[in-house]
Amino acid sequence: MKTNNTIFKSIVAVVFAFFIITGCKKEEEPIPPTVAPTENASQTTRASDQSNTENESNQAMDEANSAMGAVSTTRSVQSCGMTIDSTYKSIGKIILNYDGPACSGKKRTGSITVQLPYSNGVITTWSTAGATATLTFNAYKVTYVSNNKSLTLNGTHKVTNVNGGGWLQLYFGTPIVHKVRADMQLTFDDGTTRTWQSAAKRTITYNNTTEVLKSLSAGDTIISGHNNVAFWGVNRIGENFIIDMPTAFTYDINNPITNCIYKPLTGVIVHYGVAHSLTLTYGVDASGYATTSCPFGYKFSWTDGQGANQQIILAY
Repeated sequence: MKTNNTIFKSIVAVVFAFFIITGCKKEEEPIPPTVAPTENASQTTRASDQSNTENESNQAMDEANSAMGAVSTTRSVQSCGMTIDSTYKSIGKIILNYDGPACSGKKRTGSITVQLPYSNGVITTWSTAGATATLTFNAYKVTYVSNNKSLTLNGTHKVTNVNGGGWLQLYFGTPIVHKVRADMQLTFDDGTTRTWQSAAKRTITYNNTTEVLKSLSAGDTIISGHNNVAFWGVNRIGENFIIDMPTAFTYDINNPITNCIYKPLTGVIVHYGVAHSLTLTYGVDASGYATTSCPFGYKFSWTDGQGANQQIILAY
């Protein structure tokens, strides 16, 4: 049993290091295709804004989830472009500081403060069932090196560890379930803004055979008759949007075989409230067909004002 314990501790250490090191290995902002019609450009903006926001949100949550282990230690963890400040760990708070060097296609500046429940001198540990961590984004700016476009996030994510536990329970086959509630304000490089709320459940699983960590997200809120709402807000075109998630969104957090980390493998979301309802399908090849291998990107489709079906495919 001691041997198994030692092996698993080694696995956890490797996974933790992988989270921090590969946190930067996310896809660059997809470059929209050259399209003449204004409608195509607007739909591309809607689709890419949502995809980029969701990707940056997921990365931040996964980095924070790993970093919360530092609350119970005396060390400060560093990674490409990020330093974890545990100065205030005695009150259950750590700060993820981003210092700006280019890291796998993007630069990040600003900080994210992670606060665990703290009352009467007692910290509720992250492994406690029902514990809720608050992630506060402070001018967290992501600049994509390929085109110098940027996205700045301010606001909060409240993440609840629904069934408690941590990496150890994954080893024994029990998933980790997180409930996410986000309230964010986004600013783009051209000065336009977007509000973005999220309500979703994320389930993390570990396959002992393949050593793959996988995350599955599903909307869990009802708004205006839509039953699987995951996101809503006001986009930078000024539209009040609602995004339903009829098919769960999945991606690999860690996969020792492929280079598809954080590239969505499956998932469908539908934008309502915009000029023409927009459907995004993740995990497709360059022709727009679903693939079981490392996907090329995602496609978005809609019916235009003349009743014609339109579709654009973007690379991750």
